[in-house]
Amino acid sequence: MTAGHRCLSPQITADVLETLKQRPERSDDPLASITSRQREVLQLLAEGHAAKTIAVELSISARTVEFHKYQMMETLGIQTKTELIHFAIKHGLVVL
Repeated sequence: MTAGHRCLSPQITADVLETLKQRPERSDDPLASITSRQREVLQLLAEGHAAKTIAVELSISARTVEFHKYQMMETLGIQTKTELIHFAIKHGLVVL
């Protein structure tokens, strides 16, 4: 932080801007409210991969994976990672 301002890494800033650009119009499909990158992260989380593994696979930082996870949780009104994984299963992002 400098002079009361917070600094974000270029990758997180890019991800925030991408999220804002891709916000769809209202839809009945809850998956429409998350970005394609968030969907990739969610699928891998639901398949049981750790943030570090997802980061390597998607060529992003583990911190960016966590950012996507928390953005999805906020967007979808979900409180826990377990609820997020249940959401992914319910909406067909992962097959058991």
